[in-house]
Amino acid sequence: MINSLQAFARIENHYFINKGFLDSDSHLLDNVDKIRHIKSFIVQGRYDMCCPMMSAWDLHKAWPEAEFKVVPDAGHSANEVGVAAELVSANEKLKGMLKK
Repeated sequence: MINSLQAFARIENHYFINKGFLDSDSHLLDNVDKIRHIKSFIVQGRYDMCCPMMSAWDLHKAWPEAEFKVVPDAGHSANEVGVAAELVSANEKLKGMLKK
């Protein structure tokens, strides 16, 4: 039987092998106009070693409509307290939009 860590690793590796199913490393930046109208949030941990701050900043510059939050004492994990709080806050805002 596969445990949850193995399942996560398999899914993550599947995406890595297929390059995230994107055409290029700059696919999101190159096509941001196609999603600009979608309410979105960029949550970036200050000490994220997997996704550098510059990548989040470049995305924010290309997509200023997206709310941009830097969590000063966090890295990459959504389980870190500050990141989790920002993700919950973003989802609460989206939930509020759906109730209107």
